[in-house]
Amino acid sequence: MADLVIYGLLSGAIFAMAAFGFALVLGVLGVVNMAHGLYVVMGGGLTHVLATQGGLPVPLAMLVATLATGVFAAAMHKAFVERIFKKNPLMVLVQTFGLSIVGVKLLEKTVGAGERLLRVDVPGYPIVEIGPVIIPTIELVVFGTAVLSMVVLLLLLDRTDFGRSIRACRDNPRSASILQVNVDWVYTWTMFICGICTGLAGALLVGTKPLAPYMHLQWTVDAFLVVIIGGLGSIPGVLAGAFLYGIANYFAFYYFPSIAPALIFGALILLLLLRPQGLFGLGAVERK
Repeated sequence: MADLVIYGLLSGAIFAMAAFGFALVLGVLGVVNMAHGLYVVMGGGLTHVLATQGGLPVPLAMLVATLATGVFAAAMHKAFVERIFKKNPLMVLVQTFGLSIVGVKLLEKTVGAGERLLRVDVPGYPIVEIGPVIIPTIELVVFGTAVLSMVVLLLLLDRTDFGRSIRACRDNPRSASILQVNVDWVYTWTMFICGICTGLAGALLVGTKPLAPYMHLQWTVDAFLVVIIGGLGSIPGVLAGAFLYGIANYFAFYYFPSIAPALIFGALILLLLLRPQGLFGLGAVERK
């Protein structure tokens, strides 16, 4: 049982990394970005190509892939999403779903359609033993990165002028605009941060598990579920929700593999009935 909890927590770190950006976009722009999973597979695919074919050291390949994914997310928002968002925010869901399909096909043509796995070991300490459980050290690195990312996001949102601008646009975009906040600029940079968080998730994921472009939709769903569990508007809640989701996945697929998805979604429905705002949600934001 201890091994299921530990491995569930470690897998939850990746879910958290993928969900941070989703939570930010959903909370600030109020839209569901169906292209979110594309950023995960893009970050992982670019990392693999840069490390294996480009000859870059793995840490540098991860950094370049993460930044490239962030720029791509911001550019896609500026070129396609921004106009539709101003006219009908609900249609962004349909638009980003179409963009994700196009993006995945382009990704398959450029980096390949097959599953990729980049073997990454921490020099000198490839594994760590916690009692009877043997853990690859890279999994602990991913865990620490997820926690550090949460701290950085919290500091960005709470201690900087940009963070205050984000919160102003989340609460009331019209009032923020009257107060000389460039709302379009804030939205674009929010998408950049989303791409950074999600691209980093993919870059770390490809060093621990196989990743392929066709998995994009599953990662969109996983990020959405984590945000629902943790609660909209709470970054620590997203982290806690990701850990719970990771543990629930391991237990469900270990003990009841044939009905694991039904159990997970059933538990989610029960959670929404008992606490619609999620475990740590701040409640709905009324926009006037």
